[in-house]
Order: sequence, then structure tokens, then C-alpha cells
Amino acid sequence: MKIIDSHCHLGVSKLSGRSITGEDLLRTMETHDVEIALAMPHAVTSDPIAAHDAVAELCQRHPRRFRGIVNLSPLWDEADYRREATHYVRDLGFVALKLNPMQHLTSPLMANANKVFDVATDLEVPVIVHTGMGAPWSLPSLCIPQARRHPDIPIVLAHAGYAIYTDEAYVAASECPNIYLEPSWCSIHKLEWLVQQVGTARILFGSDLPANVPVELTKYRSLGLDADNLANCLERTARQVFRIPD
Repeated sequence: MKIIDSHCHLGVSKLSGRSITGEDLLRTMETHDVEIALAMPHAVTSDPIAAHDAVAELCQRHPRRFRGIVNLSPLWDEADYRREATHYVRDLGFVALKLNPMQHLTSPLMANANKVFDVATDLEVPVIVHTGMGAPWSLPSLCIPQARRHPDIPIVLAHAGYAIYTDEAYVAASECPNIYLEPSWCSIHKLEWLVQQVGTARILFGSDLPANVPVELTKYRSLGLDADNLANCLERTARQVFRIPD
């Protein structure tokens, strides 16, 4: 069964100090049979442009294994944000934009967040929003107004509320058909509940960290899903949301 990891990081985080190399990602992918990984820089880096260029270079070296995600700060001036996001999506093939309310210091309800969703709509790519840790700005429900303002783009709730706010992630997905859930770090019983309530066509596998790949895969494989529903979670939903050809 094919696997797409919809949430990976590359480089060094200026906040946590965590460092993830391309070799770390590839080794984990080979070990656990992950076909494609969607990689992004950390939200706070010493040089955001260099960090994005490193993701682009990884994608160019391994075009069948990686796609890039833009993770620029919404605190940038709108013209600068739009220019750089457009460059990475249109010129270098990145497949989504990311908003991290906790580390970008920007709630989805703030004016600065509008540029992320507006640019994504113009570029016709999804927005991934970190949810959970960093509440109240990272509460899943805060994405509902943006999802309603931008009904034509998928909005992926990374971590689906991070276990503590998984119920809120469910409410957001119930209110907005363009909201999808990536439930990394959620407990297995919450994942099972989301599968039952939302359906596998709205859920996609993501790891966040290389060491978490086998943990998250084990959760899905422990639910007793039939082959079709398991394939939705591990591959098909991500392929549809991020427009990745088979």
C-alpha cells in the first residue's frame, strides 16, 4: 500500500533547536515504505529564504519522493509574502502554504492571517494550519471563518487539535466540508472516533517528526480498517488535497 506523509520538517528550528536532514527523512521513508513526503522548513529559522531553498533543493534531487510546503511568516509585508510564496509554488512546485498560529504569532482570525489564505486561494493550493498547542490562537475552531471565506481551497488542521482539542477539530470539519484533519499526536481512540465521525476521505496521515512515523502508522493499522479506508488515510486523501498525480 502506498503512503504519503503529509507533514514533515527539514532544517533547524530556531526555537527548539531540533535539526532534521534530508538523509533523516529519506532513511525513515525507506524503513517504513513511505513513497512521498511533504516537507517544509520549521516556522522559525535563522534564514527563512535559505530554509525554503533547502526544501526546494531536496525536492529537485528527489522529485519522486518529496514535495515542498511554504512556511513563511504572515508578519511579512503582504507584497513580500505574496512574491516569495508565488515563487515557491509557481516556479518550484510547492504544493501548500502553512500557518503556525503559535510560532507565527498570528491567530487565523487576525488580519495578518488573511494574506496566507488569500494568497493560497489565488495560487489554488491548500493551507495547513497548526492546531492544538498554542491555544487559544491554535484552537481548531478559529479556522472556521477562514474556511467559509475560502470555500474553494482545502484547509488541513495539522494535529487535529493535538488530542486535547480533537473534539473542536471535529466540530470545525463538521461545519466546513473543505476542512481536512491530519491527526498526528492524537491518541488512538480519538483517531478511531474521527474516522467514524468524519470519514476517511477527510483524514490524512502525517508524522511531523521522523521518529513519529512508525508510531502514527501503527495507529492507523491498529484500527481494523478495510483496505479501501486505510488507503484513503495513508495516501488517497493527501493525493487529492495536494493534487499529487498517481
